[in-house]
Amino acid sequence: MTQFVRASLLSLALLGALGSVDMLRAQSGSSSSALAPSEAEMTELKERAAAFWAARVAGDAETQWKLLEPRGRGRMTAQEYAQAPIGGRYLAYQVEGASVQGLFATVKVRVLVQQILPISGRSPALAPQAVIVEDGWIRIAGTWYRRLEDGPKSGEEAKQP
Repeated sequence: MTQFVRASLLSLALLGALGSVDMLRAQSGSSSSALAPSEAEMTELKERAAAFWAARVAGDAETQWKLLEPRGRGRMTAQEYAQAPIGGRYLAYQVEGASVQGLFATVKVRVLVQQILPISGRSPALAPQAVIVEDGWIRIAGTWYRRLEDGPKSGEEAKQP
């Protein structure tokens, strides 16, 4: 066969394959953009987020660190991660929901936090407060990891306590 004929046959084969993919997408109701996550994937994401927040409430820095995305684990040890800013303690959590866009996800978590003030004379005990946290997650090689936050975005306060 000549190169022209081979190239033509290859082009036809590729077009046929692409047409089959488009037909499958049309039948399943999905678009050519990122596919919606399955129920199992959403469950896995929520379970990993719950594991992270359960570890945070328990003060288990090792488990929190293990759920952190690889670049975060490469930047600090579990002991360094445990030296998080003080000023409050986490009393409880509840995963409220999650949304996924491609490889990134946001998990809404209701957290019960009690602020701890420095001891200076007679300060009243502060009541715990419920806060909604928009927790960032990333999917790497099929596994969800908590995103490492590099600090406040565009001058605003970071949303995570």
